[in-house]
Amino acid sequence: MQPTKKSLVIVCAQFYPVKHIAAFRMNALVKYWDHQNFDISVYCYGDEEIQIEYEGAKVFVLSGSAWIKLRQQQPGMPTWKHKLYSLNNRIIRYFSKNDYPGWSKNVLRSIKQNQAKIDVLFTSFSPVDAHIVGLELKRHFTSCYWIADMRDEMSMNQMLNEGDRLYYRKIEGEIGLSADLVTAVSKPILDGFQAIFKSTTCQFLEIRNGFDHDFHPVKVQNEWFTFVYAGTFYGKRKPDVFFKALSELKNNNELPNHWKIQFIGTHRNFSISQEFLPHVEFIPQISNEEVVGYLSVSDCQLLIHPPSAAKGIFTGKIFDYLSVERPILGIVDPNDVASELIKSCEAGFIADFNSVQEISTGIRKCIQVWKGEESLSYNHAEIQSLHRKHQVQKLVTFVRGNL
Repeated sequence: MQPTKKSLVIVCAQFYPVKHIAAFRMNALVKYWDHQNFDISVYCYGDEEIQIEYEGAKVFVLSGSAWIKLRQQQPGMPTWKHKLYSLNNRIIRYFSKNDYPGWSKNVLRSIKQNQAKIDVLFTSFSPVDAHIVGLELKRHFTSCYWIADMRDEMSMNQMLNEGDRLYYRKIEGEIGLSADLVTAVSKPILDGFQAIFKSTTCQFLEIRNGFDHDFHPVKVQNEWFTFVYAGTFYGKRKPDVFFKALSELKNNNELPNHWKIQFIGTHRNFSISQEFLPHVEFIPQISNEEVVGYLSVSDCQLLIHPPSAAKGIFTGKIFDYLSVERPILGIVDPNDVASELIKSCEAGFIADFNSVQEISTGIRKCIQVWKGEESLSYNHAEIQSLHRKHQVQKLVTFVRGNL
């Protein structure tokens, strides 16, 4: 007779088939968890209530309030609609700190109907609603092992207003008293939570987002030197200084005769001088598999992210960039985790986000690699450790040791 399986319950807003990095993190958790010894149930958000199956797990898709909900602005949306959505969101945020009003109540109802027991509970922020569910479930299923997955900052987020910050700090205090394990994507973010929680019995573990494919790097010699940038630009994250460096190299005749830049899934919300327009290609949003295909034949993968007061920020695509083992030019904070990871993986070059000179030097080095005048060794073992299956296995091993 086979022993009874333990139960893993996951509460998260974003899940398959949603195309979002938060969903990819949760998808991997389900795919690579220990299915032999666990029954897995996922409770996530959707516009209609349905039940599906994903990688052997039961998935309960639950909605919130039909009318009282935050509405997401989209690129290209008419100005009047954008303003109407903004007004709607400000009003709702004034009365509720939850991102999905009504959803957490429906999740709790469904879990109590469907789960006779919970051995391991995993709740993922954002939204805060998931952790609110976690707090209530920990009171109801007192012996469950609760993993509060923060991913990124809560109250430490630099973009919060004071009201939201105080609310998140209150929730953090409750989590610190109830959770068994807190996870986040980087050590500096975890250190921040440890400082907030102070005297607490919960433990802390870094679980990176990683990549989730088994692409084998190939050697390619392009006739055209090819820059690739995957993702969007917003706020201070813009390629202005990069283009200044490119202009300097062009004026000094240091660019190859044939070169191009491919922007993948990038909105054209930044300036490009006339001289560079013939070299620029905008590729519409495509699947992650197709993005990896473009990255795998690039000569300079552009990683562009401005420095901030908060540390521990990995940009979303860095793991896919690393996985293909093609040169990365990290135009980032040289004293933060993205820079450290590129260096430890021996996968490219670092330039300060605000330095034309350093960016120019980084481009020159990538051109030298393209010409065969310089090479990168790549730390294959460390790069492979970033695969999501290894990150989830790290978590599973830790949890097994504490159940």
